[in-house]
Amino acid sequence: MTSRHWGGLLLWGWLGLAGAQELAPSPAALDADAERQRIGQERAAQEAIFLQAEGVCYSRFAVSDCLREARKVRRLALDDLRHQELVLNDLERKTRALAALKRIEAKLADQPQAPKPALSPETPR
Repeated sequence: MTSRHWGGLLLWGWLGLAGAQELAPSPAALDADAERQRIGQERAAQEAIFLQAEGVCYSRFAVSDCLREARKVRRLALDDLRHQELVLNDLERKTRALAALKRIEAKLADQPQAPKPALSPETPR
């Protein structure tokens, strides 16, 4: 498997864990900035590959078919990278939501409990 596939599998694994509150990854467990940088580098590499393929296509007789195939390959690669980016965004969103819930729970736990009002006995009719 390529590193791209391993990165996608890793993100899917973390996404599955993010659903369970007690098992959600900490932000340190997944370096989102490094992952975004990797995706950006792969995107740039795919664009460079496409530009090279485009140059080769213009040297051929059947330019249109060659360009269509090169665009198809680029689109598939960029779609995969976009999917990885969406999974990463979803994971970050779930992690932030979990952190917000924990802050709210901690804030509620710190508040003193108001005494419940005593119920007055009802008079029988």
